[in-house]
Amino acid sequence: MNFSRINYSNVGAKTTDQWKIANKKINNKIKGTIFEKWVQYWKQIAKDYSEVTVSLRHEMKEKPLKSVFYISGLGLLGCLATHNPNLQSFRARYIQCANDLALVNSSLANPDSVEHLKYIDRCFNANLIRYTNLGIASIIWVDNFSSECNTYESNCSYLKVPYRKFTDHILDVGFLNVWWVISRKMLDYDINY
Repeated sequence: MNFSRINYSNVGAKTTDQWKIANKKINNKIKGTIFEKWVQYWKQIAKDYSEVTVSLRHEMKEKPLKSVFYISGLGLLGCLATHNPNLQSFRARYIQCANDLALVNSSLANPDSVEHLKYIDRCFNANLIRYTNLGIASIIWVDNFSSECNTYESNCSYLKVPYRKFTDHILDVGFLNVWWVISRKMLDYDINY
């Protein structure tokens, strides 16, 4: 197919008849080529989406309560997904808690808070912290081996953390931009019980 022979002056036509004539000429030029299949594909996609939009509009008019429920649910899921914390926010929260605890005298510091932050520090230093994004929530968990460790035990699929014992390895759960376990552990960090 030679594109140099197409008369592009008809493409700039201003009346509807001239547009139809130009469209017909272009369709004749691309007939039987891959461009024709490509154009038909995108026309079918546009037709499908317009049909879905029309049927959705009619269904929303017929069942407005159901529509409000679905739209509210989708909005809530979107809000939860945008406020899902990540590994960097966990690290920042850990550093903030460690700084807060450093300002308290060691005789007044809560031993549970101190031990929890020391454990997190050991896990970060050994590169055992793993992050899993669940869409609307996040999980920080501790692996058995570092990601840089290349021993048989770290590579064997039978020695990985089993799913039934995964809850023992969970370090923190993030939801709505809050890391809940570390926040709970640091609730009374300056009171020695």
